[in-house]
Amino acid sequence: MFRQATGIFLLSVFLTACGGSSDSSTPAEPSKPTDPSKPTDPSKPTVPPTDPDKPTDPELPPSTGLPANGHVMVDGIEFSNIDDAVAAIATNSQVIFGNGTFTTGMRIQADGVTLSGSGKTHFKGAQYGNKATFVVNGNGVTIENLECSGVSVSDRNGACVRQQGKDLTLDNVHFHDSENGVLTTTDTGYLTILNSTFENLGRDGRAHGIYSANDVLTIRYSKILSSKLQGHEVKSRARETIIEYSQIASLNGVDSRLIDVSNGGTLIVKGSVLEQGPNSVNNQLIGFGLEGLSSATHKVVLEDNIVLFDREKYNHLLGFPEGFSNITIRNNTFIGEPFRDKESLGVEAQNRVYASRSDYGMQEYPYLPAVF
Repeated sequence: MFRQATGIFLLSVFLTACGGSSDSSTPAEPSKPTDPSKPTDPSKPTVPPTDPDKPTDPELPPSTGLPANGHVMVDGIEFSNIDDAVAAIATNSQVIFGNGTFTTGMRIQADGVTLSGSGKTHFKGAQYGNKATFVVNGNGVTIENLECSGVSVSDRNGACVRQQGKDLTLDNVHFHDSENGVLTTTDTGYLTILNSTFENLGRDGRAHGIYSANDVLTIRYSKILSSKLQGHEVKSRARETIIEYSQIASLNGVDSRLIDVSNGGTLIVKGSVLEQGPNSVNNQLIGFGLEGLSSATHKVVLEDNIVLFDREKYNHLLGFPEGFSNITIRNNTFIGEPFRDKESLGVEAQNRVYASRSDYGMQEYPYLPAVF
């Protein structure tokens, strides 16, 4: 909001005129002596008086560097619509979306682009090419600080983000109430998800919170919650799947597995909370290699996690193909029964097992412990 300067200074000058002859009847007023306590500073410029008839310019607020609501800024140039903004995007462009709701999707072709929201930026029901809100073909792209929801396409496999280029980072995004949160194609390098929330995602068991076919999928400091319509919270065909310091939880979702690493590889889950909810349709909390082991190295490491079984039917921690044995499960806390494969996996040797939340001293469902 602009502030109007209101003070106007009026300078009154009193002049006494002297007569032109020596016999003037009105003597001149003697000049005032200078106040010795206030010496004149010769280095300080004299401020001219303000003209009372001239309006004072308003004081402008500092620039925020953000575009207007509903606008897009590309490398400092502001656009009022998505299509013009997309045409201006080049390699390493900085794209900033103003606050407000956007309903148009976009394709990113250039490499090194950063797409940033302004704190209240929401893409709602937006899609490009019957695929996703953001179809990312460029390499090394970052998407951050924005919300996406309501994505649904004709093949029932839409997403907030479709990764088709290499090495994508999602940071502080909130993807929800769509078919997929993020869906990737093969040969796409890294997918790194940080400080983000994915919830209420999935459709027909084919769409999921996160569906990765990358080389490496990394999830840190994030929440993947309440997948729906029998989707997994995380489905990964990546060679390496790393989940650290995150919450992966069914809660009240009608989901399938929390984590499904379909073709094996390396799965590391560390310092996280895993919760199988009462409405989960699958008795396995994690599936590994159940669609065929396809990479050279296969291992599962579960370490320093809290695992909650809130599903009252019989449950299994881990499903895997016959003959696979490279499994490390240590220093975890398991809460809830029945837990049918704890003996076969040797869980009790290096972990803590409690029959219920109350036995552990934890609040009732749906409470989840914080991990970050």
